[in-house]
Amino acid sequence: MEKIVSLAGSSQADTEVDHGALFAASTTPAIGRVCADASEIPRSVEDITTRWLNAVLAPHLAGCRVLGSQVEPFSEPGQTADIVDISLVYDSFRCTLPTRMIAKLAATDPETREMCATFKLYERETGFYGSFPTKGLPIAQCFHADFDPATLDMVILMEHLAPSYSPGYSISVEQVRLAIQQAATLHARWWNDDFLKRQPALVQLDDPDHWRNAAAGAASAFDSIRRIMGDQCEASIAAMEAYSDNLEEVMKFLGRRAFALQHSDFHAKQMFFPSDAGGRFAIIDWQYPVAGPAAWDIARIINLGLKSETRSEIEEALIDEYLDLLNAHGVASYGRSEFLIDYKIGVMITQLINFIAVAQTDTALVKRECAEHGLDWKEVWLLRGERMIEEYGIAEFLRALPATSD
Repeated sequence: MEKIVSLAGSSQADTEVDHGALFAASTTPAIGRVCADASEIPRSVEDITTRWLNAVLAPHLAGCRVLGSQVEPFSEPGQTADIVDISLVYDSFRCTLPTRMIAKLAATDPETREMCATFKLYERETGFYGSFPTKGLPIAQCFHADFDPATLDMVILMEHLAPSYSPGYSISVEQVRLAIQQAATLHARWWNDDFLKRQPALVQLDDPDHWRNAAAGAASAFDSIRRIMGDQCEASIAAMEAYSDNLEEVMKFLGRRAFALQHSDFHAKQMFFPSDAGGRFAIIDWQYPVAGPAAWDIARIINLGLKSETRSEIEEALIDEYLDLLNAHGVASYGRSEFLIDYKIGVMITQLINFIAVAQTDTALVKRECAEHGLDWKEVWLLRGERMIEEYGIAEFLRALPATSD
């Protein structure tokens, strides 16, 4: 760990750097590989040095430099990546970069790392930040992103969103409403825009291998889910079996649906909200972005963000508000009936994601975080979705898709 040094001081790492070459001003800040050697992707807290920060931030420093840094594990561990909290000191007040940043590193846990490799989560997130203009959108700013496909090492250096905060599983109804409002702005930005179809970082609906992997991942989770839940998730299993059995028809059907930039893991752990001290709403963790039905994001935040009884009371009103906002942003041809078709598939997809996460990642973190908020993790992660799948008749809907799509 490096110590923060005063503006008049100098660290050993700083004195070894050729500042004339390293800190040349750039008029075109770019996200992507700055280091010439993939070995410079940090694998641990100790690898994030002042020297490394100067190298990767060079396009943004405009002639300034980082004099010192303090680096430590973030107070809340990530589920698919290791999170690092960074404080920085610059050599000039002219530097406009923040004095706090967050770094995401590839997970050290081998099972988590393997799961991320299977679904290309690190590759997609680093690619997303390198491809999408985020100005004016509720997306955290990224200063550097890099991924090495040979080693699966990954780093994302981004803004620290304090004093905004993530409410986690204790998200309020008003925060769910705000998230849905922000989703409408995001979804409308590239509604049915072919730009999304050309982005390799995005999961495409016409990628059969991806969706087969998703179906296989869910099926491999069934034994684990039954071991944990007994017979309490049988409607969900039936829906995923219907999806798998009818996959070709499902894909044909989805290929004719309206599409937008979809986060696809749109829940409170991926969001920051303003606090009493200030801040802004922002979405993080773009590991699984999809060019697909926007309603899937709404299904996920409603599923994981609302207790079942609360959802029953306000779900329709939230959907109506979302559709009104889409219309206000210029999306005029997407009404409730079209939304509900996509929403039903989104309800299944969000439960499928939960099944895979429960089976392939360490649930201890989820259990602890839910317990801290007085919640049962099984209720939040599995039973809420089970009720939605039962209520909407998702298995029957998916099996009937040939008739539905005619």
